[in-house]
Amino acid sequence: MPEIFQMDRVDRVADILYGVAVGRGLIEYGPLARRIGMQPHHLGHPLDQVSKRAVEKGQPLWSALVVGKETRRPHDGFYGLARGLRPEYEHLDDEDLWEKERDRCYSAAA
Repeated sequence: MPEIFQMDRVDRVADILYGVAVGRGLIEYGPLARRIGMQPHHLGHPLDQVSKRAVEKGQPLWSALVVGKETRRPHDGFYGLARGLRPEYEHLDDEDLWEKERDRCYSAAA
């Protein structure tokens, strides 16, 4: 029997964010949600899963590349998750944390 390839939304989000990192860019929640057939306010769980899987594999938190349309920054949940997954971020302010993790994404995709 042939092997069936199946990709879940978390895998799809990770692939999209890797592509964003290759281009050293950012993506807004709305366009990301549309690309995977979800509403933007439902992205929290897939983004958490992408980050957790990435850390387990020694990769960056790809969700650092997802930003709000108005703020051009990740939503608050990103910072709490990042601090929980990376103890070295515990005492960094949000801006420094975000910069470090964005740089990790860009370096990993180079």
